[in-house]
Amino acid sequence: MKKLSEDWFVEGLIDLEYKKYLLLAYLQQVSREFAEVKLYPSFSDLIAHYNNLHRFQTSKKKLFESFPTKLNEEELAKMRLVYQTDVSEEGEIAEIEAIISYAMPEIKTHLDDGKEIYDFIDRQLVISPIGISPLYKKEGYLLLKMENRNEIDAYEYKIIFFENINANYHGISLSHIDSFRKSIVNTYESIKLQLIRSHAKFPNPATFLVFSPSLLPKESTLLPVAKRKFLSYLC
Repeated sequence: MKKLSEDWFVEGLIDLEYKKYLLLAYLQQVSREFAEVKLYPSFSDLIAHYNNLHRFQTSKKKLFESFPTKLNEEELAKMRLVYQTDVSEEGEIAEIEAIISYAMPEIKTHLDDGKEIYDFIDRQLVISPIGISPLYKKEGYLLLKMENRNEIDAYEYKIIFFENINANYHGISLSHIDSFRKSIVNTYESIKLQLIRSHAKFPNPATFLVFSPSLLPKESTLLPVAKRKFLSYLC
């Protein structure tokens, strides 16, 4: 899938009709991905594009409210605010504003479509502990299974803590370590025991199952949605 660059709206030819063509071609690709229930990376890219346009629009508005200046066109293309005398919104600056005004609602419409798919999948996923859960749950194993498939993917998970000036955040890392076939003998509990024997990292590891009642593209949809739901479940 061909992506839009981060600065697509200020790169190259600054022309509303041309930028409409670029954007609509990209959004048509996104729509095809969503029709196949493939959320990522399209969904996260849409969020980034929308936020980028909003930041540019907000920065530009504050700039014109605060300084009697004009943006240098060469630096504008690089998303840097450089000041010259005699403010004017004529020419390329006005065209960029028109591009942003057109693009934001178009991107928002597709963002809403992606969020609807995301929320539907998120509501379906079921998380269950396997065996007795220890008090320490910041590391352990995650089993991932879809309905009508006997394959179970096993991941080692680890909760990551981020700290900065404004807030603290939690993240999660997943590493695929094995795959199993579920059967009458090979239950979730027996798979947990196999993981303990094969990967003697934890004596009684926290182990959870994420189950999807729908068949979904694993890498582009199920896994990223499951990661976020599981992180919310633990934290």
